[in-house]
Amino acid sequence: MSIIRLTLLALVACVPLLAQAAPYQLTTAWPVNVGPLNPHLYTPNQMFAQSMVYEPLVKYQADGSVQPWLATRWRHSADGKTWWFTLRDDVAFSNGEPFNAQAAAANFQAVLANRQRHAWLELANQITDVRALSATELQITLKSAYAPLLQELALPRPFRFIAPSQFIDGGTARGIKAPIGTGPWRLASSQLNQRDVLVRNERYWGRKPALQQITIKVIPDATSRAVAFETGGNRYALRR
Repeated sequence: MSIIRLTLLALVACVPLLAQAAPYQLTTAWPVNVGPLNPHLYTPNQMFAQSMVYEPLVKYQADGSVQPWLATRWRHSADGKTWWFTLRDDVAFSNGEPFNAQAAAANFQAVLANRQRHAWLELANQITDVRALSATELQITLKSAYAPLLQELALPRPFRFIAPSQFIDGGTARGIKAPIGTGPWRLASSQLNQRDVLVRNERYWGRKPALQQITIKVIPDATSRAVAFETGGNRYALRR
């Protein structure tokens, strides 16, 4: 992993801990644009940016454990084939749409409608049904008990959530209208081969980042990125 990627990920991870008194911004660089940021697909979508915009039901922590995130708790049947998740009731997508069990189920169904793209992930093969039992209760049914279910739900993709209003033709296999997630960041603008700008999601349900904006310049050449870092073309330090 490059030092630039490590720096970006470290800063993104740390920004919620910084003082929030000033409108801080960050400028960094990446070899390519972050992509359309379809949460349910892969290249050219950049995984680090998908993780900034979209969130999972459960999330890996620094110690390797899986903890509640958009889901607050869960349980499963004695045979391990049916799981029930209780979702947070205070979450909205960055456009104001509510995140609820209906939206979560629609996202699972969008992923499973394109199951062949996700055959590498066994959970995608195991799920037979996902449905909303209420606004905050989600039921997932499996072919058989599958021990790594929580771990695979915590991965950066494909089981993350976009506002269903942004589906195309009822799903995401053919693309999305706009990258509207529940995460602490939203994509404000994108210029092909130039830059992407992410801004703080002011509707975020959790602790908002101290940074207000992250600009990611597109610099394909690694040497040029290093020179930009050394000469101040990329401001990894915080600025107002």
